[in-house]
Amino acid sequence: MSKTTTSCGLFSWRPTWLQSLATKQVYAAVYSILGIVQGMGFSYLSSVLSTIEKQFGIKSKETAWVFSGNEISQICFIFVLPFLGLIKKRALWTSIAMLMTSFGLFLCASPFFVKDKSLYDGGWNSHHSPDICGDDQAGHVEDCSTRVRDFWGMVIIFAGFFITGIGSSFFYSFGIPYMDDNVSKDASPAVLGIVLGTRTLGPGLGYLLGSFCLSIYVSPGREGSLVEGDDGWLGAWWLGFVVVGTLTAVVAPFLALFPERLKSEDETFAKSFEKTQDEIPKTGMDYIEDTKQCAMRLMKNKLYVCNMFSAVTALLAFVGFGTFIPKYFEYHFRQKATKSGLSSLGSSVFTGLGIIISGQVIGKYKFKAKTLAAWSMIVGILAVLTLIVTSFIACPKLEVYGGSGTDLQECQRDCGCSKSEFKPTCSKDGVTLFFSPCHAGCKSFTTEQVDGNDLKVFEDCSCTSQVAAEMNLTVTEMWWREESLKSPLVTGQELSSGAVEGFCPSSNCDDLFYLGIGVFGFMSLIASTSRVGGTLISLRAVEPQDKAASLVILISFLSLFAFFPSPIIFGALIDNTCTIWGSSCGEETNCLLYDTDAMRNTMCWFTATCLFVSFLFDVGVWRFSDGLQLYEEEEEAKEDVDIELKSTGS
Repeated sequence: MSKTTTSCGLFSWRPTWLQSLATKQVYAAVYSILGIVQGMGFSYLSSVLSTIEKQFGIKSKETAWVFSGNEISQICFIFVLPFLGLIKKRALWTSIAMLMTSFGLFLCASPFFVKDKSLYDGGWNSHHSPDICGDDQAGHVEDCSTRVRDFWGMVIIFAGFFITGIGSSFFYSFGIPYMDDNVSKDASPAVLGIVLGTRTLGPGLGYLLGSFCLSIYVSPGREGSLVEGDDGWLGAWWLGFVVVGTLTAVVAPFLALFPERLKSEDETFAKSFEKTQDEIPKTGMDYIEDTKQCAMRLMKNKLYVCNMFSAVTALLAFVGFGTFIPKYFEYHFRQKATKSGLSSLGSSVFTGLGIIISGQVIGKYKFKAKTLAAWSMIVGILAVLTLIVTSFIACPKLEVYGGSGTDLQECQRDCGCSKSEFKPTCSKDGVTLFFSPCHAGCKSFTTEQVDGNDLKVFEDCSCTSQVAAEMNLTVTEMWWREESLKSPLVTGQELSSGAVEGFCPSSNCDDLFYLGIGVFGFMSLIASTSRVGGTLISLRAVEPQDKAASLVILISFLSLFAFFPSPIIFGALIDNTCTIWGSSCGEETNCLLYDTDAMRNTMCWFTATCLFVSFLFDVGVWRFSDGLQLYEEEEEAKEDVDIELKSTGS
């Protein structure tokens, strides 16, 4: 074997001082850092999802199709399966693929840079929806010279995510086998636990990045007096793609410096590596025939197939749920986009802890494959039960006066209200929610300072008086003010004739928000403890020469039947719970208000059903895992038994 096979460097540049870095520890560190950066990209996407829908005027199911580019490219990756044997420098090609990912992320941000920045002056798409009744409505004409729905912007983002999928395919298909091939089987659980566990820091950091970017106006310096939460505020959704793309471009080249295999004092690795190279087919027909035989071996492997379909059905549930969970928090618990994205940080931290701890425990106690499979079954049932409990954590359903929120009542008919933007407005009695102050029939407003922020308080609202009379309600106190400033609004019986911007008060919605975070964090912690065991079973269930191919097939199946359809399914399910659609220039745009009860039940019960099906496949994994050797000492014991049997027989 040539020196370049085990030496660090690139092409003929292989300096002596660099060789000390050709270790599994350094590789694990670089691979983990790159995994963290890659994980940031996907969670960042989830945290800015609702903002991108507003920017491009698209629905959730359309957003899911745009982001499916990543999965489509991974599905196409299966067509290069016959040529995997030709690729010897796996670290180098993974590095090149991740640089392509960096380019794809920059491409995702590019629609912002080509857009006319004057469109963001003073607020995004807010000039179509006046605040109060009769505010220059008679002469108001919608400006349709620039449409909200941006088809070409969506196409560009799709192309960007298609390119990132190429990097993801190489990252998993070559990165994990490279690590597993260069460490002993006894050390593999602990190393995999650290690599997979630290990678989960990526989603957490991605949510933090999303929260930070959304707190910045989409076009910095053009927001005027707007602050987050104001009508027309749009966060800098594009900024995170630039940050993650830059980090990827900085880290990826270091991966290219690693050799074909790492040096080891144990010559078993060298012999195994050489044997694998000798088994590589030599002609085109040999490649095709070898791939065909490999696929047949894998499809006849009951343990591999059950494990694969368990992963497919579980991820069919979790991918879509995870994609839209910031949106779930934002609309269901009435939270700002920055806070709802940040809420997913806890789940990422718990997931990382669960993977790292379980990897160390498995490495220390060397649990058998059947034990690990049984634990996966227990985790599956706990996840199903947790989701059923989650379906009962409910904030009061939002009811907007006027049915759909756009059907005009008598008190609104002369106001000429627009329905292009949802501006929640609550009557002063704290009971009735209106689509906007205009729909409440309000004709004037004043501004108050509450918690350091400006709050609009509307007066002379014809609809609030009408609803209060119908419901026999009176005003009791100024509920929107700070405790120290609260005072009775009236001393006698007086109908409410005013309104306040924002949602109506809910006594326990914030508490339920934090309870929901806690429940999801618990589920993430428990579910993550089965990840290392599942990965070990996947790697050991196949022949060593089939390892890379098995991961390519697994990734392709996951992309085709889980990563690709899951966001689309969840996007369609969420769209079906929409009660108020936005409208601009006669075009239906993004959803403005959802039936939160229907959203919660649909998402939780669909996810629970998928996880139950995954549990059934886990039963199959448990059944077929008898005799599977996960560690070197198990294989050595098996060889000793075989030798003893042969000697006894002779």
